[in-house]
Amino acid sequence: MISVDNISVAFNSKTLFKDVSFVINPNDKIALMGKNGAGKSTLMSILFGLYHPDKGMIKVNGKEVKITNPNDANDLGIGMVHQHFQLVQNFTVTENIILGKENHFILDRKGAAKKIQALSEQYGLMIDPNSVIEDITVGMQQRVEILKMLYRDAEILIFDEPTAVLTPQEIDELMQIMRNMIKEGKSVILITHKLDEIKAVASRCTIIRRGKMVGIVDVAKTSQAEMASMMVGR
Repeated sequence: MISVDNISVAFNSKTLFKDVSFVINPNDKIALMGKNGAGKSTLMSILFGLYHPDKGMIKVNGKEVKITNPNDANDLGIGMVHQHFQLVQNFTVTENIILGKENHFILDRKGAAKKIQALSEQYGLMIDPNSVIEDITVGMQQRVEILKMLYRDAEILIFDEPTAVLTPQEIDELMQIMRNMIKEGKSVILITHKLDEIKAVASRCTIIRRGKMVGIVDVAKTSQAEMASMMVGR
């Protein structure tokens, strides 16, 4: 589906990561693991068009593409749920989701709300399209971010440290939502350093340490201790 070949990035003459390659297959469930500062979020931000590589290429279905901004990523079926939500607090769920996706001068809010309600039920998100963002919980706000990507027909959903702001119950619910997406044929990429979450969702894990890819492991066949050792280098 997507291949990233020998991507390198430097900020202010400091190499953040070098010659990193990986593949995303249809209906994939991948974890991207590394310590804070390892470069994993930046790597996925390149795939989402927020940063641009100094070297390397990205291919979609075997064809090289240039992802210059998030709209390009959306057009290629790539969505990203950021750790820090990007929502307008006094807008409704529907208004936040359609923001930037308006196709006509007159907005069809009812039609959009109906589609959002159907997506919410399909993936077990249980969001009221008419709720105002400032009136719902942090966990529900994250689900709005997920719905923004589903509304744009994303086939690959990147989750950047998604459990950092959630309660234990919300974490369990999010893991189930990810499994629902995988059952529906979506590919999920989970950026995290939490080993139990990787075990709960991912089938394989790409491990980055100090800007370099140190290995790809089969999650079911690799212990948490082994993955931790690869992540920290000891």
